[in-house]
Amino acid sequence: MIRGIRSVGFLGAASVFWSWKLRQTISSDQKRVVSFEELQKHNKPEDCWIAINQNVYDVTEFIKTHPGGVARILRYAGNDATKGFHSMHHPQYLETFLDGSLVGEINDLPTKKKKTTNTRKRQKVVEIEDQEEQVVTLVPPTLSQIFSLSDFEVVARNVLSPASLVYISSGADNEFTLRENRYALGRIFFRPRCLIDVSETSIETEILGVRTAAPFFISAFTGSNLVQPEGEKLLVRAAAKEKVAYMVPKRGTVSLEQLHAETTPGQTLFYQHEFESEEELREAPKLFKHIESTMPQVKAIFVNVDVAARGHREKEYKVRELEAGKSDVELAGLAASEPQYVATWEDFETLRKSTNLPIIIKGLQRKEDILKAAELGFRGALISNTGGRQLDFSKPAIETLADVHEVLKKKNIDRSQFQLFVEGGFTRGSDVIKALCLGAYPGIGRPMLYSEVYGQKGVEKASQLLKEEIIRDMKLLGAPSVASLDDSYLDLSSLTVKPGIPDFQYERNYTPMVNVALKVQY
Repeated sequence: MIRGIRSVGFLGAASVFWSWKLRQTISSDQKRVVSFEELQKHNKPEDCWIAINQNVYDVTEFIKTHPGGVARILRYAGNDATKGFHSMHHPQYLETFLDGSLVGEINDLPTKKKKTTNTRKRQKVVEIEDQEEQVVTLVPPTLSQIFSLSDFEVVARNVLSPASLVYISSGADNEFTLRENRYALGRIFFRPRCLIDVSETSIETEILGVRTAAPFFISAFTGSNLVQPEGEKLLVRAAAKEKVAYMVPKRGTVSLEQLHAETTPGQTLFYQHEFESEEELREAPKLFKHIESTMPQVKAIFVNVDVAARGHREKEYKVRELEAGKSDVELAGLAASEPQYVATWEDFETLRKSTNLPIIIKGLQRKEDILKAAELGFRGALISNTGGRQLDFSKPAIETLADVHEVLKKKNIDRSQFQLFVEGGFTRGSDVIKALCLGAYPGIGRPMLYSEVYGQKGVEKASQLLKEEIIRDMKLLGAPSVASLDDSYLDLSSLTVKPGIPDFQYERNYTPMVNVALKVQY
C-alpha cells in the first residue's frame, strides 16, 4: 500500500549527521519548564527558540547551516513547530540533530479550538477538537502495470502532496538545466552493429574494482523520508537485493553507521560528503579514516564541490509559501542559507592523501576541471549539475561527458585509474548505454525516489526495469558486454544542436500509462 505524504516541512535535511563534538544533553529530571510567554520572546534569527512535541529547542546556531534555509525555521520562531516538523521529518531527527539544543519542556502551549470557514453561500464554524478526521486511502496501479521509470513519476505526482512533490521535482530558477539534462540524451542516436553473437549478453561490470550486477548506481538524494518513513534504509535493502551500488547522502534520515548496519555481506555503498564549514574540512581526514576502518561496505567517498551557494529553487519556494498561507518578503530573502566555507583544490590535495578509499570529486562541470582532477591523482569525477538544482543554464551532464571523453582519449588517461561517473536526466536503459559508450557509469536519482512510493518492492522493480532495458538494447545494438561498449556505437552529431523549443507535438501524443486514475476508498 502506498503511504500518502502530507507536506514538506521546515527543517529540511539537517546539517552533517556526523558530529565530532560532544553533545550536551539534558536528562528528563533536569529539564526546566519554559512558559509560552518566554518562548515567544526568542523569535529572531540571532535568538531563536522553537517548540516540538512540548520540548523547547534553541536553534540559533542550527539555522545558520540549515540547507533548507533560515526562513523555514524562522516561520516558527518563538512558537510551536510540531506540525511543521512532523510534516517532513522522521521523529529520529530530533535525537540526531537537536539533542544538544534542548532547553526544556513547555506545557502551556495554546490550542486552537475553532476554525471559521467563509464561502459564497454560507459561513460555518467547525469544531476542530471534536471533528473526527476522515482517512482517505489512494489505491495506485499495481506494480505489474508499471512498464517504465516514467510511470513511477506519474503515480508519485498523484500520491505525494504538492509540497512534497515540488521539493523532489524542482530545479533552479527557470529549470532550463533540469529539462536540458533530459533533452540532451534525446539528441544522441545509436549506430547498431548487426550479425554479432549476443546470445549471452551480460551487464555485470566492475565499478571502482567492485563487481556489481548492473552498470549503474542509485544516486544520493535527500527526501527519501518524504516518500517512505524508513527513507534510506529501504534503498539499502533494495540495492542489496538487486546487487547494485547505492550512494548514501550526507544529510540522510539516518546515519551512515545505521545504514551500514543494514547492509549484506559484499554489498557496495558509496558515501557522498560535502563541507559546510572550515571545521568540517579539518575533521574530514578523521571521518574518512573512521569510515575506512569500520565500514567495509563503503567502497568510495564522493565529495560534492558544487556547493559554493545554494541553488534558488523558485518553484519550490512558491509552493511552500502558498501552503504556509504567507508571503513574507523579509523571510523570502532568507530562503537559502549559504555555506560558511568553500573548499579549494589545495584542500582537496590534503584530503586525497588522508585515506586509501577512492576519492571521487562530484559536481565538476567542465573538461578543464575534470582533467585537472585526473592529473592530480584523484580516482575519478562525477559529472553532475545536481539534477538542475544549482546553477540554471549549466550544460546538460551528458554533453559535458561527451566533451571530456574526447579530451581523456587524446591525453591517453588510464580509465581504470580515473573513472568517470555522470548523473542527470537518466530514466531509460538506453540512457545508461549512452553514458557507458562515453566511458561513464550513470547514477539514477529522481526516478528511484519516485519508485519509493511502492516501498522496497518499487525500488527493486525500477532496478529490474532498467536491467531489462539495458540487456534488450545492448542486444539490438550488437554489444554482448559492458566492456564492448564504446563511442563507435553513438551518433553525436545532433548533441549540441539546441532548438530551444521542445517537441510539444511528440510530448502531447506520447501514449501515457493506462489505469492511472486513482480509486478512492473511505
